Amino acid sequence: MKNTTLFSVISGTLMLASQAFAQEYTFVSIEVQCPAAAAASDCPAELAPGKVAAQTSLRGINARGDIVGFYVAIAGGKQHGFLLQDGEYTSLDFPIPGVRATVANGINPRGEIVGQYTVPVHDTKNPPAEDSPLYCPSGADPACIKGFHYWRGKFSTLMFPATVDENGQQHKHPGAIAQRITPDGDIYGCLHDHDLAASMFGATWTSSGSSSLTFNGGELSDPMPVSMSMNNGATPGGAQTIVGFFMDMKNQQRGYRVQSGMLDPYDPTSITTLTAIWDINPDGNFVGTYRESGEVAAKRHGFLQTDGFAPVILDFVCQEPTGCAGAPFGTAAFATVAFGINPAGVIVGQYALVSGGATHGFIAMPPDKN
Repeated sequence: MKNTTLFSVISGTLMLASQAFAQEYTFVSIEVQCPAAAAASDCPAELAPGKVAAQTSLRGINARGDIVGFYVAIAGGKQHGFLLQDGEYTSLDFPIPGVRATVANGINPRGEIVGQYTVPVHDTKNPPAEDSPLYCPSGADPACIKGFHYWRGKFSTLMFPATVDENGQQHKHPGAIAQRITPDGDIYGCLHDHDLAASMFGATWTSSGSSSLTFNGGELSDPMPVSMSMNNGATPGGAQTIVGFFMDMKNQQRGYRVQSGMLDPYDPTSITTLTAIWDINPDGNFVGTYRESGEVAAKRHGFLQTDGFAPVILDFVCQEPTGCAGAPFGTAAFATVAFGINPAGVIVGQYALVSGGATHGFIAMPPDKN
């Protein structure tokens, strides 16, 4: 699907890499849709000409301005991954019969895409092995969520090899999520078993092998595990910084940076009660979401953190005269999540206008000072 106006806006913004981050970002609301004049065969999956997706989330953006994420065509429908490139939406569904959901999370400069898909429940009479890409014992089991890599029209499954815990017991890991892929092809995300809590650990896949935040996983100088954690991106090169989130000893979700084997917790404010860092660009600027003390559980604020500065708060406000997702100009979102940032400082994410409401995508662009 073509949208040349949107592509021109994004392309122009990518030339602002040297602009200061201290100024306010400009928000553009994004909805996966199909133009009324399009042929049905050119529409994203499950969308007809003239229709707009019920939900949209932007998850990642590369240096060129290509964007990935997911959409839900109709309320209550399944998630479809998508690529927005040169103003055209392309649906991305993992190619197995009965796939229940596909989410595209990250894209690198070569156009390699990573994400996750959910397989259908397997036949209990002839079940696959626990470490099989088709293993899914029940509809609600997170073991059914698998990571994927996609490039040049080809999907492949990402899973994590078995690990040995501090008691010498081997654990197979039936589930994984691939969140980010760097320019050199390193992939960051998490492994998990049958939950997304105690069995979830930050994980990394590289051409030379895999590492994780499990016991003796190789990413920390301390061999003890960091559970309910997720690696969500890293700076390239030798002085690497990995970012993500974890659950601390006080049962509070916090962001983290891992450098030289040391995990450094991060929260954007002193009264933060929940933090997740979702991406970092080559300059070390990272984005994410947080909630503060006294706010309801569903409340979220987006943020951008740059070295040496207080975080920039990224709460979506409709800045379009025609309105955003049915809300008028000036409407502030109830929840904002910043998911991705590219080398130029262009940020993508999602917002919800009301608690529990549908998600909508956004692009947050640095202003042109000229």
